[in-house]
Amino acid sequence: SFSQAPSSVTQFEGLIGQASQKYGVDSSLVKAVIQQESSFNHKAVSSAGAKGLMQLMDGTSSGYGVTNPFDPKQNIDAGTQFLSGLLKKYNGNEGVALAAYNAGPGRVDRLGIKTDQDLAKRLQFLPKETQAYVSKVLDHRQNFAQ
Repeated sequence: SFSQAPSSVTQFEGLIGQASQKYGVDSSLVKAVIQQESSFNHKAVSSAGAKGLMQLMDGTSSGYGVTNPFDPKQNIDAGTQFLSGLLKKYNGNEGVALAAYNAGPGRVDRLGIKTDQDLAKRLQFLPKETQAYVSKVLDHRQNFAQ
């Protein structure tokens, strides 16, 4: 089916597919994160210093062996690996994994959030940005789902 995603997704389709298969993450979720994080702009830098397609912080980048966060292949590989680790940590609860991707796992864990049900109950204790982030990414995901 035709998705409403910007045409720029197509240039990264191969890299996203590879990383998705390698780390066992649904490609529509990876695309949704990229859409929300950078709108598929591989040169994006946030005010907090997050870089590239999946908006990796330098600490995360170096932890996954990234030498150039603006290189789409390295960025997508590291971001997808990070997301995959969060999905495993939270037993496949996508909302929780996305909240942790945005706010950091420490913050999510301190609130005792382990499932999407916990997340719904304690969402108001997370930053407003994170609350919006989770629902926006899940919305984008619908557009990318085949």
